[in-house]
Order: sequence, then structure tokens, then C-alpha cells
Amino acid sequence: MRNIFTIVLIVCCCLSHAYAQPSGEANVHNLTLQGIDRLYNLEMEQAERSFDEVIRLAPNDPRGYFFKAMIYFWTFTLNKNKQAYEQFFELSDKVIELCENELDKDEKNALATFYLGGIYGYRGIAYQRDGSLLKAAWNGRKGYSYLKDATTLKPDLYDAQMGFGLFSYLVGKVPKSYRWLLNIIGFSGDIEGGLVALRQAAEQGTYTRSEASFYLAEFLYFEDRREEAYIYINRVMEKHPENTLFLSQYAQWEYRQEKLETAMAAAQKAIAINNKKNIKIGDEFAHSILANCYFVKNEYKNAIEHGELYMQKVENKELIPVSIYYRLGVSYEILGDRTKAVTYYRQIRASQSGTGGGGWQQQYIRRGQQRLQQPLTEVDIVLIKAENAASLNDFKSAVKLYKEALGKRPDTDQLATALYGMAQAYHSQERYKEAIETALELVALQPPREMWLVPHGYYVLGRAYAQLGQVNDARAAFEMIGSYKNYDSQSRLESRVEQELQKLAAVN
Repeated sequence: MRNIFTIVLIVCCCLSHAYAQPSGEANVHNLTLQGIDRLYNLEMEQAERSFDEVIRLAPNDPRGYFFKAMIYFWTFTLNKNKQAYEQFFELSDKVIELCENELDKDEKNALATFYLGGIYGYRGIAYQRDGSLLKAAWNGRKGYSYLKDATTLKPDLYDAQMGFGLFSYLVGKVPKSYRWLLNIIGFSGDIEGGLVALRQAAEQGTYTRSEASFYLAEFLYFEDRREEAYIYINRVMEKHPENTLFLSQYAQWEYRQEKLETAMAAAQKAIAINNKKNIKIGDEFAHSILANCYFVKNEYKNAIEHGELYMQKVENKELIPVSIYYRLGVSYEILGDRTKAVTYYRQIRASQSGTGGGGWQQQYIRRGQQRLQQPLTEVDIVLIKAENAASLNDFKSAVKLYKEALGKRPDTDQLATALYGMAQAYHSQERYKEAIETALELVALQPPREMWLVPHGYYVLGRAYAQLGQVNDARAAFEMIGSYKNYDSQSRLESRVEQELQKLAAVN
């Protein structure tokens, strides 16, 4: 997940607060808090100076090394900086050494056990980010075990529920193709249990309420429990109004909810704060959100401006989503600059290892390759504007544009795209009979490039039937989806189908 680096930043705070040292070490404790406060303010160099001073004053205390390690972990997670990766592991080795020394003296030392669990957990995340899945699984499992031991030693340690919740939820979300890892480590994960643990930390934790609230907000959003997710994200934003990573994440959510004005306001605020503080953390993310918002508004010149700024600010080009390349290319082409558009379409092929929005990455790659061979047609441009109108919930305009595209002699892929968009728009307007009629036209097609539209069309069809109480027809439509394989966003659609079938079973 992109926001794991945000989460890591927050976790650091809870660990130090939860284990304040006796008054004789007040100076070390206060310096640690100062460093963490600087982390909250995204002042990384100043934070490092604070932690270096902690190490100087208390070289056998794990706190200074632990929090300094988090700075490099955060840097690696954000841009996959290999030097930061190596520095993180060097410092984490020192944390492990110090904690094990303490446990050799007293095996019931809850503080040392807790830090040991924390650092192994972060090592697991770092290994996963670097592609070492087996090492990631083992370190994550080890971290979980130490956290369990720490809470056995200190049962009222509600703050530790955040660690349990994180591990349980993420392991529970491991794709089926990687379930062999879970058999090796002997842990299956628990999605709902993870959410329960996080909620306990968010509501009962002494020092982790904000931190657990952010985790919980993230995961609830992924589970489509968005009303509750917004309660928790608003909580942490109110507490830390100038954390630009929180702002950017909120802006991304609003964009996905088609709330463009609030998304743009949050992204612009994040950029303004970064400019004021002369920092760039999260800056590129905010510009990418603005680029997407302007694209959806069909303001292609502004989309290009912020898309280009995003491209300039991203340190690791491998992290650029293919959707950005595609939308920049389309924006230039619509504005009449085919040559510039082609330069971006070509970069899509070179960046296929980058992130691209899950199952939709292949769609952007495929469309980018198509655009290299064939310039945008009038039908293509109308379809793009129709999709954008639908994204703005302007379904009346979307249907009008889709019908306009149908009147321009579209090819089969364009026809399927228009019918799918119309079916969705009708469904959103609760015009279920029209949605059914349109979806039935779609599923009768065999689009050569955009075959994903057919199973997704059956999904719209099934939902429309369900809304009209035609349970058997709905079930038949959903079951048809199982006969299609290897299409865009297949796993996500199958998950949604499973939920819909469960709803139908409950009706009976």
C-alpha cells in the first residue's frame, strides 16, 4: 500500500510515548519526544539530530536507534532509496542487539520485548517492499510473536493492539497466489479480527489513538466501509492539520469518491504547507491528485501542468503509475500535440513494472500501446469526455455523450465501452430497466481488446436485476462472470460478486 510510509511515521510516536523512562532519564525521554514531534512535522533532518543526541546520551537504550531507523525506513518506503534501505537494516540490527542484551538480563522486560517486536515488524515491511516475500513473512511473524509476549507481560497494553491489528489484517489480505507463505509461517490472518484490534487501540489506547485511527481508516476504506473510515481520518486530520501526507491521502479518497472540489482543496492545501515549510514530502502525490482532477474536469492544460510537476518531483520514476503517462498523452493529444503525446505513450511500455492502480494497470498499458498505433479518433474523445462526466456524477451528460459516440460509427471496442458506460449511468440513476436493456446489448458483444467489459457488464446486469427483485435472473448474471478469465480487475470483481451472491442468499 502506498500509505504504509505514512503509517510508519505515526507508529513511531506511540512507541516512545507508551514507554516513557523514569524521571532520571527525563532528558533522553524529552529529546525522543522532540524528535518524534519533528517527525510529525515532517522535519526529517531535525528529527535525526534529536535521535542522534538520544544515542549520544543513552547509547545502550534502543529508543534512539529505533526512531532513527524509522527515518531511513520511511525514506526507503517512499522512494525505494537503496542507501536508505541499507541504513535502516544497519540501525535495526543495533536495535535487536540492544534489546536482546536487555532480555539476557531480564527475560520479562516488556519494554525490550516491545521494541524487538516493533523492529522485526518493520523489517518485514521493508523486505516486502523490496520483493523478498519469504523474509518479509518470517520477520513479520516474529514481530507479532514478540508483541504477543509483551502484552502477556503487560496485559493492559492496549496500544499493542495496533500491531496485532496491522499484522492480522494485512496477512488476511494476502492474495490466493501467495497463500503458500501463510502455510510456512503458520498464520492465516484475520481481516475482521484485525479491524477489531485496531478499533480497540483507537478507542482505548493511551498513546495510539490517533495512530490506530489512521490504520483503521485506511483499512475500512479498502473494505468499502467508508462512512466509518471518514470518521477516523477526520479525527487524525483535526489533530494534525498540517501533516501533508494525511491531507494528500484525504484528497485521494475524495477524488475516488468523485468529490473533486474537496479533493483539490486538500491537495492544494498540502502543497501550500510544503511550500511554507520548504519541504517536499508528499508534494508529488498532491500534484498527481490535481492532475487527475483536472483531467476528469476536461481541463487538459491544467492536467498537463500538474502532471508534469508530479513527474519532475518523483525521485524514483519506477513509482510513477502508468495512468499518469496515459493521461498526459491523452491530454496533449486532445490539445493537438500528437508528437508530445507519443513520447508519453512510449514511456508506458518502458514503465510497466511501475504501479498502475491494481487490475487496471493492464488496461492503461494496452490503451497506451493502441494509441501509439492509432491516434485518438473523434469517437475516442467523446468517450473520454463521457467517462469524465460520469466520474463527476453528471449522468445525464454522460448518457448524452455516450449516445453521441454511438452515432459516430464506433468499432466493437468503442461500442462496448459506450454501452458499459451507459448501463452504469442508468444504474446510478436508478433506471434499472434501461440498465438491463443496455447491459444485455453489451454482454452479447465480443470486443477484441476490451474483453473485460463483458464480465463487468454482467455485474451491472446482476445488480440491476437484484434491485428489481428478480433474484434468479440476478444470480444467473453473477454466475456467468465465473466463465471469464484473465481480464482487468478480475479478483476485485470476483470479490464483489461473492458479496452480491451472499446478499441474494440472505434474501431467500
